[in-house]
Amino acid sequence: MYMTTMAICSAFIMTAQTSVYLTSGIHSANVNTTGVSADFLDIKSINRFTGGIIVDHALDNYLSVRSGLIYQVRGFQVAESIGIDIANMPIPVGLKVTTEVNTITTPIMLQYNIRGLGSIKPYVAAGPGISYAASGAVRTKATAILDFTIANTPLNLSSDDYKRIGIDGNIVAGIKFPYGDGEFLTEISYNQALTDFTSDNFIVDAGIRPKGVSFSVGYGIRF
Repeated sequence: MYMTTMAICSAFIMTAQTSVYLTSGIHSANVNTTGVSADFLDIKSINRFTGGIIVDHALDNYLSVRSGLIYQVRGFQVAESIGIDIANMPIPVGLKVTTEVNTITTPIMLQYNIRGLGSIKPYVAAGPGISYAASGAVRTKATAILDFTIANTPLNLSSDDYKRIGIDGNIVAGIKFPYGDGEFLTEISYNQALTDFTSDNFIVDAGIRPKGVSFSVGYGIRF
């Protein structure tokens, strides 16, 4: 996947009207479950760093093809607690289990650039993407007044329980504005896995599909 992506990006950069951006931001990750009812679990989002390289190749004044390499931490959190009275003070005590998967994504999107608003350039983009789960872990913490880590268990993503390569759907909206020799961008994006992260061999039929919302800023130059 990496060699194919780099070949595509290199081909874009070698032609005119190609912009390259470095981005960073926050990714709010969660999951959809098709095999386990969310009514029995208190599934919460986790907020983690995201960043990467975006390559935007213009097709004409309005349309461009967008790709690149984006790092995301995907996952979710499950928390359960009970209240215990200590010296007539209610203290919540429980467990917090956080699943984190370090993921590299390669989106391939068609972008529409809105013109006629002066130096500000809004845009929207949509399209599929390929994701690769590089590594992951399940972190278990005891929660009281303070959190205490009980275990940090790596995920064996090479096993038949998981599907490391997945297909995503992506939607992006943002704006660009010039600064110096390049331009800044700020954008919000949503991605949803179209394939299950867990396989049929997993201990339960979880049907886990990662999803998330990202807010990113970046700076790029045109070649």
